[in-house]
Amino acid sequence: MLATSCAVVSSKSESEEEQSLAGMTLEEVRVETHKTVRVDHQRPIIAIALGGGGLRGYAHIGVLQALEEMGFDPDIVVGTSIGAIVGASYAAGSAPDQLWQSAEDTKVYSLADFTMGGLGFVKGEALARWVDSLVEGKPIERFPKRFAAVASDLDRSVPIVLMKGDAGQAARASASIPGVFVPMRYQGGTLVDGGVTSLVPIRVARAMGADVVVAVDIYCHGPRYPATSIMSTLLRVTQAQSCLIAQSELVEADVVIAPVVLPAGAQDATGRERARQAGYDAAKSAAPQLEAILWEGHHPVARSARVEPISNATIP
Repeated sequence: MLATSCAVVSSKSESEEEQSLAGMTLEEVRVETHKTVRVDHQRPIIAIALGGGGLRGYAHIGVLQALEEMGFDPDIVVGTSIGAIVGASYAAGSAPDQLWQSAEDTKVYSLADFTMGGLGFVKGEALARWVDSLVEGKPIERFPKRFAAVASDLDRSVPIVLMKGDAGQAARASASIPGVFVPMRYQGGTLVDGGVTSLVPIRVARAMGADVVVAVDIYCHGPRYPATSIMSTLLRVTQAQSCLIAQSELVEADVVIAPVVLPAGAQDATGRERARQAGYDAAKSAAPQLEAILWEGHHPVARSARVEPISNATIP
């Protein structure tokens, strides 16, 4: 049964948060994968990479609903920021319809535990507890599907891959937007939102052994923030910088599903449904490409079969 409210637990100290996570660099993930993952030549290893994008993340649920209808069953789930939150619950065994029900039942403001001063005004503990409730307290390594949340080491400017330990803390680290959430201390470094270094974590999926990566970009193919104020101008600059960095990684995916979601369109019931439908439609429009790439014979498909981003904007 998918929980829809935060469990009441005591707050963790910084040292407890560190102990509950196990992070690796991309190269360390590659080495670990080489040592532990058995190569199955009967079929390709398939991954889905769910990108960051804040409240646009309701679109991820629509994508997963459509992919489930197509019989798409990934071996690996990797997520950044909101993609890590949705991805953790999905990888832990929640069906997409359960995810949607939980999203509808949860008020976003209930996850904002405000704090004064410091390096952010949201602690993130409520978010971590909520994610833990979604996964029923299971650590990442006990999920039915292989899963990783991607955070960014702000001091070293590298992605940190969280593949073991507390799912709630991993999702919290991955979604710690700089200046909004209090960053997490980890192994002497500072962890912030994974979108700083890997907005759509395709390279992480490859490092985990994926032959085929289906990427979901909910941030870079939609309308831009209108530059009507200082804040909106800064948001637009941030989006432009993030998407410029992300583009070099997006070209490495086999399929890119890119729902067009309005920047602030998921803050009410109508907006949430619109975002979910955008994700569903974009994934459905990618059906021919998914079938060609994922089910061509019984062997990994050549990367040359990659297609351009598929968006719901192409649907009449």
